[in-house]
Amino acid sequence: MEVQTRQLLLDYDAAAKALSLSKAALRDLVYKGRGPRITKIGRRTFFAFQDLEAFVEDQRVKSFQ
Repeated sequence: MEVQTRQLLLDYDAAAKALSLSKAALRDLVYKGRGPRITKIGRRTFFAFQDLEAFVEDQRVKSFQ
């Protein structure tokens, strides 16, 4: 039986891939304060999966009809 585990924290590479962005674009959004929330552990920067989901939800716009 295979147990599925969900990664709690993603690094820049994994987070950028999950958001379909380049790593540079994600870094730029974070630097400008317009990206998803970050989690710092020591010198490393991570993204919590739920923060990526919240970021995507915040970016959604209502279509105009």
